[in-house]
Amino acid sequence: MKHLQPKLAIIIGLLILAAFSRLFPIMPNFTPMCAIALVSGALIKNRTFAFIFPLFAMLLGDVLTITLINYQYINIPEYFSAPYTALIYLSFIGMTLMGFWLRNRKTWSNLGIASFAGPTLFFLTTNFGEWTHNNLPKTFSGLMATYELGIPFYRNDILGTFVFSFLFFGVLVLLTQNNPKLQEQKVK
Repeated sequence: MKHLQPKLAIIIGLLILAAFSRLFPIMPNFTPMCAIALVSGALIKNRTFAFIFPLFAMLLGDVLTITLINYQYINIPEYFSAPYTALIYLSFIGMTLMGFWLRNRKTWSNLGIASFAGPTLFFLTTNFGEWTHNNLPKTFSGLMATYELGIPFYRNDILGTFVFSFLFFGVLVLLTQNNPKLQEQKVK
């Protein structure tokens, strides 16, 4: 039986901790979810697992928040049968792809670019989906009004993604900088 690599265990531990942090909302959309997708794409070598992990973290977080926090507003079958839910998960696939872009470009400035681009993709995609089902006119003005209503959530999503992305990479740098074995280890 293969052993879990220490560096991969650290990454998975950080990501799981972040996924469960959704149960303790600080402010709407200030979550680590976009950062999880970016970090998974950037640091997990196995591409299939890099996609599966953030999708699973999102699924687990959705089920837990619907069951424990938002049960009076929506139920699990209703949420997962809604057309906009597919757009949410597609956005996470796109953010994982952005993480792949980071793989060979791991600089703090590139992390900043990806931490802005990920929530922007999420904002544009999910608010478009919301517009197709809300009561606003199906015109350009209606679409812009939907985006305008989403701006406070977008701001928090960007802030959360920056905080958690830099926290993940920062913790990983701190844990590996004085440990040559971890520093050289490739995450599979």
